[in-house]
Amino acid sequence: MRETKWILKQFKPDKYKNIDLDILRLLHNRGITEDKDIDNFLNPDLDNISDPFTLKDIDKAVQRILKAKDNNETIWIYGDYDVDGITSTSLCYLALTEIGIDVKYYIPLRDEGYGLNNEAMDYIKGQGGSLIITVDCGITALKEIDYANELGLEIIVTDHHEMAQSLPRAFATINPKRSENTFEFKYLAGVGTAFMLILALYTTLNKKEDSYKFLDIVAIGTVADIVKLAEENRIFTYFGIKLLNNSKWLGLNMLIKTVFEEDYKERKFSTYDIGFIIAPIFNAAGRLEDAKKAVELLISDNHVQCTNIISELLSNNSQRKDIQNNIFEYAVNEIERQKLNTKNIIVVANKDFHHGVIGIVASKILDRYYKPTIIMEIKEDEGIATASCRSVEGFNITTALTSVSHLLLKYGGHSGAAGFSIAIENIEKFIEEINKIADATLSQDNLIRPVKLDLELPIYKVSYDFINKISVLEPFGFGNPSPLFSIKNCKISNLRLIGKEKNHLMMNIVKDDLEIRNCVWFNSDDVYDELCELEYVDIAFKLKLETFKDRYMYKLYLEDVQPPSIQEKNDDTSLYDISYPLETVVYTRKKIDDAKLNLVFLENEINITCDRSFLTTLDLQTTHLLLKLKKLYNYDFSIKVKDIIMKDENYNVHIYIDRNYDFTSYSIKESSLFVDIKNFLIGDFQYNSIQKKVLGEIFKKKNNVS
Repeated sequence: MRETKWILKQFKPDKYKNIDLDILRLLHNRGITEDKDIDNFLNPDLDNISDPFTLKDIDKAVQRILKAKDNNETIWIYGDYDVDGITSTSLCYLALTEIGIDVKYYIPLRDEGYGLNNEAMDYIKGQGGSLIITVDCGITALKEIDYANELGLEIIVTDHHEMAQSLPRAFATINPKRSENTFEFKYLAGVGTAFMLILALYTTLNKKEDSYKFLDIVAIGTVADIVKLAEENRIFTYFGIKLLNNSKWLGLNMLIKTVFEEDYKERKFSTYDIGFIIAPIFNAAGRLEDAKKAVELLISDNHVQCTNIISELLSNNSQRKDIQNNIFEYAVNEIERQKLNTKNIIVVANKDFHHGVIGIVASKILDRYYKPTIIMEIKEDEGIATASCRSVEGFNITTALTSVSHLLLKYGGHSGAAGFSIAIENIEKFIEEINKIADATLSQDNLIRPVKLDLELPIYKVSYDFINKISVLEPFGFGNPSPLFSIKNCKISNLRLIGKEKNHLMMNIVKDDLEIRNCVWFNSDDVYDELCELEYVDIAFKLKLETFKDRYMYKLYLEDVQPPSIQEKNDDTSLYDISYPLETVVYTRKKIDDAKLNLVFLENEINITCDRSFLTTLDLQTTHLLLKLKKLYNYDFSIKVKDIIMKDENYNVHIYIDRNYDFTSYSIKESSLFVDIKNFLIGDFQYNSIQKKVLGEIFKKKNNVS
C-alpha cells in the first residue's frame, strides 16, 4: 500500500452556539473559532465585501478610467493566458464596455512568456493606445513599465502576485499585498483584484449593485487560481456559483448548457465543476493555442460565434487530455525504468513534451510518488528547456531553485509550485545539484504523505442529512478543503479496475450491515494487487451527493486505503451528538400533497405510511440510526413533510424527522403516573443513577428540575 501518515484533528469544542457539533468541529479545524467569524463564514453576505477604496491607488485608477471615458480614449486590457488572466480580461472588458468605454484587450501567447513585453506595448501604442490596465500581471514588470512610460503609455496595474523590492512606476498600482493598504485580506486572485477595481468604479457611478452580475466570471477565475477561499474570495465564489445556472453572458451560458446538458437548470454547481470541468476548457486554449479564444467566448453576444468557439475549445481540451495522458504515461515508464522514484526529487525531461501541460503532469507524478517533481520540455532548436515543478510539504521548491540559480536562465514561483528555463547543456549539472539539495533538506518523514482527517465517521452518517448539513461550509477549495473523513475496519467487496485506461479502482464498502456501493479511488491501479489480498481496510474519503434517475446517491471518493487498524470497541457516543431534526428524502409515485405521514417501526426496517396506507420505506442509513436510538434509549420520533418535488421518475419527498417529546397520560394516581413516565422515558430499561435522582426530586421532594 502507499506510505501515508493519517492525522486526525483532535478538537473538542467548549461551546456549542446552537450549531451542529460536527459543523463546529469542521469550522475549528479550519481555524474559524470566533463567533463573528463563524457567523460571517456560515452566512456570506455581499455587504461584507470590504470597501474597495481601502486598496491603495484604486481611487486614482477610477478617476483615470472616468477621464478616459470623458475623452473617448480606448482602454487596453493586458491579461494572461491562464484562467485567472482570461476571466480578469473578460470581466474588465464587459464592465468597461457596459459603461460606454471603448475597450480592446491583449493576451500574450504562451511562447511570448508571462506578463508585459515590449513588443506587445509597441503594438498597442501603434494601435493608438494611451492607457493600459494590466490584470493578473504587471507587479514585477519594472523595466517593461519604464519602457511603456517612454512610449507615452499610462499603466494601471491590477495584480495579486508577490511584489518586487520596489513598485513599478505605473500611474496606479493595485495589489492586495501592498503594505499601504487598509484592505486587510491579502489573498485575492487576479480576477478578484480586478473586480475590486470594477466595484469601486461602479460604486462611484452609483451602479454598485450592477457589478454583482459579474461574479460568475469572478468565481471561475478565483477557483481556478487556487487562492484561499476565505473572506472576499468566499463571498465572490459563494454568490458567483449561484449565477452559473443562468449566466447573463451568452458564451458562458451556452458552454454550461453544452457541458452539463442533462441538468444545467437544477444542478447545484460546485467548485469541482469549476476546477475540473469548466476551467480546464478555458485553460486548454492558452495551453495549446491562443487564450484569446476563451475571452472571445466570454464577451461575445453572437450565437453562431459562441457555438464555433465552444466546439473549438472542447476539441482543444480533448486534445490537451490526450497529450497530457501520453506524457504522464511516458514519465511513469521512465521513472520506473530508471528507478527515478528512489531519489528524493524526480526529474524527467524529453523533447516531445508539451510545455502547456507539463505542470499538470508534474502534479500527477507528485500525487503518485509524493516526491518533489520536475518535468522539463527540451527545445532543441532553441537550446533550452522549460520546466514545471511541484513539491511536497517541507521542501520549498523556489528556495531550492534559488540555490542553483547560477545554472538557470530564469525562474519563479512559490513553495509548492514553480517554473524555470535552463540551457540544455546545464541540465545534467542541474539534476546533480538539485538532488544534493533535496538529500540535504528532506527527511524521510517529509516524503510520507500526510492524510489530514477532519472526522472519524460512523457509517450511518453517510446520509443525505449529514451531507446536506456540511453543505453549509461550501464552496470548498484551497483554504477550505472538502472535509476528509475516515471509517475504520470496513469490509470491501466487488473490487474492480475501471476507466478507459483501467487506472482507477471501484469497490463496495460494508460496515454494520450498511453497504455503500461504487466507491471510487482515482489513479490507484498501482495498489490493486495488494487490495485483492485484503478483506478489511481503513478508508479515508470525501463525500458527495449525486443523483441517478431522480434519486440521491451517496458517493465516497477515496483518498487513501490502508490495512485495517486494531479492531475498535463498540462506541455509541456519537449518538449523543445527533442534531435534530434529521432531514432525508424518500421517493414515491403517489401524490401525497400535505397528507400526514407516520413512521412504522419493524424489526429491520421503518415504513412510512400516509393515511394508514403504505407509502414507502425509509432509507437504510436513517433506518439504522433510528432503530438503534429506539433500541438503546427508547426514543420516539415524529415526521413531517418539508417539501415535495415532482421529478420525471418520481416525487422527491423531503422529510424532517424529529425527537418526539410529546407525553400523554390519563393516570390519576401518582404511582400510575410514575409508571407512565418511566415507560415514556426508558421503556423496559432499568433506571440509572441520574434518572433515579431526577425522579426522586420530582416525586419525593416536589422540586422543579427543569
